[in-house]
Amino acid sequence: MLRYKFLPVFSYLLIAATLLSCGEGSISIESDQYQPKIVIEGYLRPGQAVSNIIIRRNFPVGANLNNLQLYLSEAAVTITDLTSGNSYPLTYNSALQSFQDENAALEIVFGNSYRINVAATIDGKNLQASSITTVPQSGFSIIGLNHDSLLYRQRDNQDNLIDFVATFNRSPGVDFYAANVLALDAADTSTFIFDNPLGTDTVDVLENINDYRFSEIELQDTPMTAGISGLSLFWWAFNFYGEHQIIVFAADDNYRNFYNTYDNIEEIGGNFHEPLLPIAGDGVGVFGSIIADTVYLKVLDGQ
Repeated sequence: MLRYKFLPVFSYLLIAATLLSCGEGSISIESDQYQPKIVIEGYLRPGQAVSNIIIRRNFPVGANLNNLQLYLSEAAVTITDLTSGNSYPLTYNSALQSFQDENAALEIVFGNSYRINVAATIDGKNLQASSITTVPQSGFSIIGLNHDSLLYRQRDNQDNLIDFVATFNRSPGVDFYAANVLALDAADTSTFIFDNPLGTDTVDVLENINDYRFSEIELQDTPMTAGISGLSLFWWAFNFYGEHQIIVFAADDNYRNFYNTYDNIEEIGGNFHEPLLPIAGDGVGVFGSIIADTVYLKVLDGQ
């Protein structure tokens, strides 16, 4: 099953807790419903040092964000290798506003499981949160693209649209893959593709330039065995002429569950439920692991 979404894969912020009501498709938010939570956002990659583990806090509706310390720089953050039992403390990097394994002592291995533990004080309350991720098995890699470049919405001799397709080797046990599409070069109004089916205007582009630069396409329910699959990169994902970076990755169950439920919290009958967030204790967010590979392509202006 293949679907398309706009979603900043490596960046999101979970906000206030809400009261979920029934029957009318509405959400009632009261100030006394707020509970402080640790917000975890981080991904492990095999063969790479642990870095960019973002630890933040939620906030009540109506709060003045200028007066809040959203990043929990004083949090105690450790990651435990569940195979060896060894724990590794992470250090806060003020320039990147995230935690990292400063000495690169922890080795992230294909197929191994790791637990993050976070302790922090928010609004005078001592909070604890944890999560476990299992790194996908080795085997994933991009084989190549069917085209290095195409004219925007290029068609074949039968007048059918030609899509870029990334072919890749699957990781055993993984049936969820995604591609981040990032416009490079000078991504601005001079390179924006205004001749698109959506009829975008200049004001909208200027107001949402960063959103237009990034998009994601995902592929689910592939065979959970080694083999080859193809991921079509639909034209909806391309908003600029020029070079694009395509990062294709195999993701663990934590990321898959978050991706499939973060914007799907209302049932047909109007009842609301929380997305699947793999965080235990006083926390929300996502702690996952991925295997990534990168290719580049060009969208050409045929005019």
